[in-house]
Amino acid sequence: MKNLLTKIEYFSKTNPYKNAYIVGKNSISYLELWTQASKLSISLSAQGTEPVIIYGHKEVEVVVCILACIISNRTYIPIDISLPLSRLIKIKDVSNASLIINVSNLEVSNIENYSFRELISKNDLSNLKKNSNELVYTIFTSGTTGNPKGVPISKKNLNNFICWINNLKPLNQYQNIVVFNQANFSFDLSVADLYYSLSNGHTLVSLEGYETNLIEVLKVFKEEKIDVAFLTPTFIKLCLLSKDFNESYLNDLKCIYFCGECLDVKTVCKLYKAFPNIEIINAYGPTEATSAISAINITKTMLNETLLPVGDMLTLATEVEIRDSEIVLKGDSVFDGYLGDHIGGFFRENNENCYRTGDLGYIHDGKLYCKGRVDNQIKYKGYRIELADIENNILSIAGVDECVVVPLYNDMGVVKSLKAFVVSSENLTMSKIKQELKKYLPLYMIPSIFKKVDFLPMTVNGKIDRKKLLEVV
Repeated sequence: MKNLLTKIEYFSKTNPYKNAYIVGKNSISYLELWTQASKLSISLSAQGTEPVIIYGHKEVEVVVCILACIISNRTYIPIDISLPLSRLIKIKDVSNASLIINVSNLEVSNIENYSFRELISKNDLSNLKKNSNELVYTIFTSGTTGNPKGVPISKKNLNNFICWINNLKPLNQYQNIVVFNQANFSFDLSVADLYYSLSNGHTLVSLEGYETNLIEVLKVFKEEKIDVAFLTPTFIKLCLLSKDFNESYLNDLKCIYFCGECLDVKTVCKLYKAFPNIEIINAYGPTEATSAISAINITKTMLNETLLPVGDMLTLATEVEIRDSEIVLKGDSVFDGYLGDHIGGFFRENNENCYRTGDLGYIHDGKLYCKGRVDNQIKYKGYRIELADIENNILSIAGVDECVVVPLYNDMGVVKSLKAFVVSSENLTMSKIKQELKKYLPLYMIPSIFKKVDFLPMTVNGKIDRKKLLEVV
């Protein structure tokens, strides 16, 4: 991480008053960021060498804490305040974290924590501890057992990622730009915008709250003159509901980097209609391989395809193979395994870290494609069915804006039916969709229940909230 720290220190000297990060009405310059992080790192070095939990949301101090942990060589664990306290306690136990920095100053009972102000005011140089730690951060994802899975990312992993994203076109061509951060810092999409921005001396701008208020989004994009945005496809679909989300009104927006979900053709068509000159990057990669390992510029000539590619095989961050239709990763992007005794898709082969992603994919004409999840493949009426296959065919029907298909299970854990949730801005009946779908799919693949909704609910990380959909009657 020496190269990253050298760059940020350089920006703090050569462009000290340039904003490094803005959230709401609060901001911090590169000089303030470097000064505060350096000061806090002394307190962290004196406190210990174990991991540090950063408990907060989008506050300026969260970015200071992240940088301070890197300077002091302590692994940071970003935990968003939207997580229940019980989960915070589990993560502390699993990670062996010895410090919780309570950035948001929320009341946290039964667990020791310190405010940002408390820690940064300490300046004890007499008890600094040497730390040979190689892990930069650990992001916790949900596990099938109900317990959080810790994904530790090393210096080698992150350095490889930063080098890769800084060489992506057109991101490598921009100078002194404003970058939009959508994702919480506990979601690995934020790794892309945070480190791309800081390692290039750009300004990172974020929304303050959780509620996706279109008026507020447009205000931030307009007033902060956003050049590049790092978004999930679900988030852009929400933005496109506004007639003002277009090139005429937001004429600074040059590029959008997508990751975290499948980007569909219909959404890109709408985006190109609103922004004819926009650059669109479609990226792919799991948390276990440092945010993303592939990306490709989506051109208008690709819009005739039913499935958009997620990577150019010539510009990968790490090695990619297809084994039994599953995307398998190998090399410098892949982590060293989960915390604790969870194994998951991690394995070693020829002295290299490897990861079975659980994503179904294929390589064609030098491009990588991801066509769904292994665990989204269900058995229904004796047939193996890809839910994404049904969704893509529903999306191809004129008048359908968005859709999600979910399986409904009986008490024995067997799929009893399929339910489709559809968003349509037109006067399109669900029976019409069902009738139209018969032209493309066999009867056993056609959902028995269709439900029209105004919008698809979104998680705090900007992905479709499938669990919440199941609560819709």
